[in-house]
Amino acid sequence: MNMGLPEGIKDFNELAYITSRKLKNENGENTGTVVMWRKKGEEEFGYKLTCPYCATEQESRVVFNKRPYRVRCSNCNKSITIEKPSKK
Repeated sequence: MNMGLPEGIKDFNELAYITSRKLKNENGENTGTVVMWRKKGEEEFGYKLTCPYCATEQESRVVFNKRPYRVRCSNCNKSITIEKPSKK
């Protein structure tokens, strides 16, 4: 999966939010990835992810109502939590 700028985004200045994170499977291993972004003035987030449970790649848009953010894999139907980055 290409983790560069999301499709249709020409410049980081178009974005209000962007993050790239590792996702853990049921054993706590980092086996998945997600890139999430939101354009300035929009409520909806775009995301590209590799499911940490089944390795399926998917891309979609979603409005998150509360944290922690969660999405559902389109293949294995497992809920994937996108945790806040830890402070180090």
